[in-house]
Amino acid sequence: MQKKVVVDVVIVGGGIAGLWLLQCLLQQGFTAIILEGQAVGAGQTHLAQGIIHGGIKYLLPGQQQAASAIAAMPAIWRNCLKGQGELNLTDLPILAEQQYLWSPYQFSSKPIALLAKLMLRTTIKRLKPQELPIILKNPLFKGWVYSVPELVLDIPLLLERLMQLSYPHILQVPMLTTKNLQFDTMGNITALQLNTCDNATLAIHAQQYIFTAGIGNEMLTTISPTPLIRTQRRPLHMVYVKHPTLQAYYAHCLSATNMPRLTISTHYTKNGSMIWYLGGRLAESGVQRNAAAQIAMAQTELAALFPWLNWQQAQFGTFMIDRAEPLVADGQRPNDCYFIHLANIIAAWPIKLALAPKLAADILQYLQQKIIPRPASNLTAITQGLKPKIATPPWHQL
Repeated sequence: MQKKVVVDVVIVGGGIAGLWLLQCLLQQGFTAIILEGQAVGAGQTHLAQGIIHGGIKYLLPGQQQAASAIAAMPAIWRNCLKGQGELNLTDLPILAEQQYLWSPYQFSSKPIALLAKLMLRTTIKRLKPQELPIILKNPLFKGWVYSVPELVLDIPLLLERLMQLSYPHILQVPMLTTKNLQFDTMGNITALQLNTCDNATLAIHAQQYIFTAGIGNEMLTTISPTPLIRTQRRPLHMVYVKHPTLQAYYAHCLSATNMPRLTISTHYTKNGSMIWYLGGRLAESGVQRNAAAQIAMAQTELAALFPWLNWQQAQFGTFMIDRAEPLVADGQRPNDCYFIHLANIIAAWPIKLALAPKLAADILQYLQQKIIPRPASNLTAITQGLKPKIATPPWHQL
């Protein structure tokens, strides 16, 4: 037996990009669904540090274009958190209202000179000794600290809220492959076919098929008749650390390069224990190291930056993030969110968590010129299916 469902848009991938876009489409009168083959956010989203970047970090040399693209994002997110934006995120817990940029004295004076220039162009503020975060209030700390008005959000709770907004339209399905897709001679997808739990075949027809599946988008490279849809991976080797005397800290340690030496965000395990989640240059360069070597490097960095703490008491762990993005000639991070359309297929990447609203707006503008909303046909044939769970971040598994 075959069931047939007709909608305006099918989104493949239930991470931050797909969830934000889904809600925007529904608000504009489009009939849309998300198909997720794992837990919601199980790709890159649930491993994000939750930073709503405003571009301060990207004002470092060589990253000005990235700073321009992301500059408006904090205001958009803050409006949503107040219930005044396109999505209602009121009462969503905020881990931090601000972050810090800090530069220890023992390093080059170049970051300090850069910070002085940034003060003239942005809203960052140099802190007085009495204003320092608790973790830095130690006589051994000799450096410069600036506050940056950039939010940090709790990713599992953000995913939960986005699921609540569009719950009937987010569906658990088997992992999709090109075998699930049917095409016409022009390269358009004519149907997406699934086997249901009652041994029936479900054919989903849509005007547009949007892939926001991160690594899952790579399957489009095998079906594209032209080299337009190309992807790259930029992996990270992240470190988390648990220490009995840690304090909440959200910060970027600047260096003389265009990448923070270390990025720190604070998260909590299921039993309430605090952990630091370490990124930045440590994570970028760490892909060349195994877990033991990466932990050793993290211990060296932390001992240099926080010499007043006894890091022998700390517990460490690592995990990999396999970031998937559109191909860039030099292999670096793209400067902006990105989507490409081919026939009735869109492949999309937010690049950064904070850029999800911009990506949704860009795609919505394109769709409003291309398709006309129409009523869904037999939508209950799939909304009664399995509902996905929310992915569990590594620190909740400690």
